[in-house]
Amino acid sequence: MYFILEEAKFELGDTPIDNIFINDYMPEADGTYVKVYLMGYKWAREGQNFNNETLAKNLKLPLADVLNAWNYWESEGIIIKHETEEEYNYIVEFVNLKQYYMDKVYKHLHDVKNNKHDDTDKLISAGKNPEIKTMMEEIEDMMGRPLKISEKQKIITWLNKYKTSPFLMTQAFSYCVNNKKIKRFSYIESVVSAWYDAGVVDVDTMVEYLEKRNDRFSTYSRISKALGFNRTLTEAEMRLIDKWIDEWEFSMEMILRCLDNSTKINNPNLNYFDKILNDWYINGFKSPEDLKNDKKPVKAKKESSKTKNKFHNFIQSDDITGEDLEKIARERFEKKLNKLGLAIPEEDRDE
Repeated sequence: MYFILEEAKFELGDTPIDNIFINDYMPEADGTYVKVYLMGYKWAREGQNFNNETLAKNLKLPLADVLNAWNYWESEGIIIKHETEEEYNYIVEFVNLKQYYMDKVYKHLHDVKNNKHDDTDKLISAGKNPEIKTMMEEIEDMMGRPLKISEKQKIITWLNKYKTSPFLMTQAFSYCVNNKKIKRFSYIESVVSAWYDAGVVDVDTMVEYLEKRNDRFSTYSRISKALGFNRTLTEAEMRLIDKWIDEWEFSMEMILRCLDNSTKINNPNLNYFDKILNDWYINGFKSPEDLKNDKKPVKAKKESSKTKNKFHNFIQSDDITGEDLEKIARERFEKKLNKLGLAIPEEDRDE
């Protein structure tokens, strides 16, 4: 079996797009941003003069969407904006992706190949570090297979090259593999490199960086930190959080309020908080103010038992007179005497 392409009868032109864009950048981008990039790239190849208003009109998009798209692609490092006198009609330069990858990802491969012996020594030494050992184990769980020696060497090289910690490296792998569904090491290094260039050194700076890009992974990281987890979240846990946000429409404020309950249990897990949020969802609680109605009924205090005396079981009523009470007491006393085989003296009966 083989595949063939039908020959075109008419030449209508085509626009070649690098596989790097299709494989690494398109899957994680907003669809509107992809449309803007492709149309702009087509016009750039054709040498057409265009501006953002024209682009917005052709794509039937608001101008704001076009401007946001260029801001996004600039943050990804694959276009460069050159300002002009017109605020919204700057020049967009499309970065050569093949050259970009050669510069950012592959420029150190030659040095790595020439230092295999040194890398092996570094790998053996690193394997004795508990943090690095844990990192490798978590990455293997995410990849679903054992890491190759060459892959472990790459990761150790990245730790030194990008001056990052084993924990942050694990976060980078989780971001790529669990969140973006991309396992290619070239893409993962590009993410680690981008974080290094952006000054990401810990969870807080990572969350700040991703929040600026409206990336859901920042939410996962905030929740993981709030729970005190020293690990990355699993795919199942991420899907649970997605449900809280997308289906139940809880704000981060409400989710963090729920997580405050983690101090009440020894080993907090997301299923425990899922039950709490499910109750809030059913009851329609959407803000901290609504939680004021989430009060458990207070149990009524048991009345203290009163000291029993011989009148304890008497019927209490305002209609009973003193004579009635005396009669009742006399009858009870008479019954007790009868049980003892005694009788009340006649003179007492007459009284």
